[in-house]
Amino acid sequence: MNFKGEDDFFDPIRAKQYSELIKKLNIKYINTKWNEELYFKPNRPDVISVKKIRDFCKENNVTVTSFHYFGPVFQHDGLDQSFCRGLMKQSIDLYRILKPQVMVVHPGNLSLGRSSEHKKAYNEALKIFTPEQIHQIIVDNFRYFGDIAQEKGIKIALENIFGGRFYSQIDELVKLVNDINHPNVGYCFDCGHGNIDKINHAETIRIMGDKLFELHLHDNDGTSDSHLPIGFGTINYIEIIQALNEINYQNTATFEFFRWPLEDRIEGVKNAIELWQALENIAEQGYKNKQWK
Repeated sequence: MNFKGEDDFFDPIRAKQYSELIKKLNIKYINTKWNEELYFKPNRPDVISVKKIRDFCKENNVTVTSFHYFGPVFQHDGLDQSFCRGLMKQSIDLYRILKPQVMVVHPGNLSLGRSSEHKKAYNEALKIFTPEQIHQIIVDNFRYFGDIAQEKGIKIALENIFGGRFYSQIDELVKLVNDINHPNVGYCFDCGHGNIDKINHAETIRIMGDKLFELHLHDNDGTSDSHLPIGFGTINYIEIIQALNEINYQNTATFEFFRWPLEDRIEGVKNAIELWQALENIAEQGYKNKQWK
């Protein structure tokens, strides 16, 4: 749910629409975001609007599953990491009142901008550090992030990206989390991203095990990050659900797809929920219905 209006303030009209959806479908958990700028400094509209999102959650009796950290995890121009650590603390301080269960992080965000800028930052850092030293600094930054988030009851979940980005491969991500070795730092498994990289979803879930803190559920055809509704792509969600049951997954999950191809938003969300419930039943009991009607 995106509460941000064109004037950069909380949009009450959009909030009213969301409230109607929540009540009609008896929704208990939501995912939201606020400012996606990597290096933003919270101003009065940010603080006021985040408080209004908190009030919205209280009024509608919903819990925020997760929030994204839109900032760098590494400062490439020296040992001083106070700038990116300051942004980590800023995110926790601003969003903690929403009581998100998880803060999701893209672990390859080594600088401002997109993947090409991250690679430039990494190459600049190689003039000062070895690859092992860069990795260790990132590990230490995540331990710091894990510490300050733990104080507020928020877990840190590192998300798998795709396409050769830093720490996008599952084995690289697993090594990073293992090296961080912090009880409050684990994984966010994005099933759509995994499909692009042709990974084994079920096996990845088993590897992540009890360090799997958050799921991003959406679909695609394996060629682009299209964030289709579940069932509109090629991901085998029955195998995913079976693997989640094997590890007794009890943490948060987020529908991270664009709207169903229906004009009625509520009907689209209802369809998405019912399809997921049907997939859960098939995963647990098999497909037993042999009737045509």
